[in-house]
Amino acid sequence: MKRKLTLLPVILICLVLFSCEKKDTNPFVGTWEYAGTSANTSVVVTLTFRTDMTMTMAVAVTIDDNTNTTTYNYSYSYTDSELTLQEAGGNPETTTYMISGNSLVINMGGLGLMTYTKI
Repeated sequence: MKRKLTLLPVILICLVLFSCEKKDTNPFVGTWEYAGTSANTSVVVTLTFRTDMTMTMAVAVTIDDNTNTTTYNYSYSYTDSELTLQEAGGNPETTTYMISGNSLVINMGGLGLMTYTKI
């Protein structure tokens, strides 16, 4: 009987350790922001990634104190190195990315690399 009682905690610990399924967390979820300026123009791009695999991009362009904001809605998917965005009715666009801490770097093709900060 003592032997059974000694084995019981060991078995319970093993069950707890090995039965827990590791759940991957989506590194994109949250809000990311890029801000750039030149002469009399500033641009703020805000990306909001949700757990339901949708993303909103808000682009605010200010020229001479006049701001125009445009919002785009996408679905997204990702691998370890690629991000794919698809606007409703549009073709999917895939690009490379890197996340390090609170920084998200996305290769924007002809625009080069854009670094977003998690806010």
